Amino acid sequence: MTEKEEQVYKILLTPIKCDKKVSKIYMEDNVIYSPQLYKSIADEDMSDFSVGFYKIIYEDLLKNDGGEILNEDGSYKNDNYMGDTIHSFNSLANVILGDKSQNCRSPKEKWPEELIEYESKYHCLANFWVIPMCHGRRITEFRSYDSLDEYLNKVRTGAINNAKEYFQKFTYESFLEIHGLSSHKILDDPLKIYRSKDKKGCIDEIQRIYDSWNKRANEIVKKYKTELYDYFEGLGLIN
Repeated sequence: MTEKEEQVYKILLTPIKCDKKVSKIYMEDNVIYSPQLYKSIADEDMSDFSVGFYKIIYEDLLKNDGGEILNEDGSYKNDNYMGDTIHSFNSLANVILGDKSQNCRSPKEKWPEELIEYESKYHCLANFWVIPMCHGRRITEFRSYDSLDEYLNKVRTGAINNAKEYFQKFTYESFLEIHGLSSHKILDDPLKIYRSKDKKGCIDEIQRIYDSWNKRANEIVKKYKTELYDYFEGLGLIN
């Protein structure tokens, strides 16, 4: 990688914290802090910093909406194009900790180091994408256990019947390409570790997720290094 590519790559993997009380996007102690225009609770994958990222890498998808995700009042332009987390936290944590749900979360002092580290890292641009709201921000059967592989299987086989306007724009291969997932390989039975409550399998999945972020960040850098470098530099995130 060139120095410019390395700087963009690093920021794609830098943790993000959304805080509606801050007035601008800035970095402190290797965490990027961002305000949020979007009318909702503070949520990193719809923070102002993330929305600016989507407007760059999904420029072609957003053309009919003037290149925007949000209206000036913070409402969304099109519910087919909403930011969401690709690999989430709670489904993995529930199995690893033996918890029933995020509402019954074990105290953090009982968490293994792998889970503590993952929680601190998973809100980053390399783990954010734009998909229909009905598949991401509203939990449905299409995101079983928040599994990327299970979702991609449904996209590949045409098993998704809603959000047709969104999926008419893609072949499966172009869907992977536009999301920076061209090198992603789907597991044969991606939900097995969740169904069988396989704690070790879920810890191993965390490493597989890190590998996925690295590959996606590399793919995004190759396509958008100049645009993203200019975006990050303009925010003062690159010295």
